[in-house]
Amino acid sequence: MAGSSCHGGAESEFKVAVHDLNSAETLIIRGELTEPPTWFPAYRELTMKLKGTVVAVILIESERNLRDLYWKWTGRNGGRDYVSDLIFTDEYEPGIKLDAKHDRLHPTVTVERIVPENLSEVAGRVSALAAWAF
Repeated sequence: MAGSSCHGGAESEFKVAVHDLNSAETLIIRGELTEPPTWFPAYRELTMKLKGTVVAVILIESERNLRDLYWKWTGRNGGRDYVSDLIFTDEYEPGIKLDAKHDRLHPTVTVERIVPENLSEVAGRVSALAAWAF
């Protein structure tokens, strides 16, 4: 993690821990939201709009047995251009979640699909949640 150090002492470790609790700089997108009925170019545009302006890191979350599927699927046509990595659903990563259902461990923006008609609304909701979390 940026800013942390092995030699930083207890004070810097405490700052990292507090910062992790309010990690609005990470967006976790549930893998299913990259699939139809999501319109893939709209998903790619959303990640492009949010990366670097609203969030620093974008992750795709999937079940362990689907990782390779999502890696290949999102790699086509630039779907990972703005995505840092894929994570598993059984791993906790602090951040804002974009999912079809509410996640009790994360502040969540719920949406059934990402399409041109809701692209601005979804981007705005993620931006508002990121601003609120800080």
